[in-house]
Amino acid sequence: MLTFNYFIKKASTPILVGLGVTIAALTGRQLVKKFPQIAKNVQNPFSYIKSSPVVMHKQYMGGFEQKVDKKEALLILGLRPNGLNRNKIKDAHRKVMVANHPDLNGSPYIASKINEAKECLEKTVRS
Repeated sequence: MLTFNYFIKKASTPILVGLGVTIAALTGRQLVKKFPQIAKNVQNPFSYIKSSPVVMHKQYMGGFEQKVDKKEALLILGLRPNGLNRNKIKDAHRKVMVANHPDLNGSPYIASKINEAKECLEKTVRS
């Protein structure tokens, strides 16, 4: 037979956790209403990265051309035009392909563009 004391002993932890989460959520909501500048920081939590001394390289945000030219190939592989050689192209291609390989849930289209970029740059290094 279930008694009230048995119920209180078994159900007290989930009830207290639920009350704690509810109180925290309501307190956070009131703080956001009172102090709008807190809400601005919460909406963009990574805004401090722009002012950080350690900034990651900017990614190329454009689409692909029909046929890859040298400029686009350099952007795709993350290389600079000066000092290109076969080893730099090969290393950059390997790094980008590891991140975008179709066997590892990458896009086959992007993988083909990466390979096309490598071939384009290898042609320019040969001549």
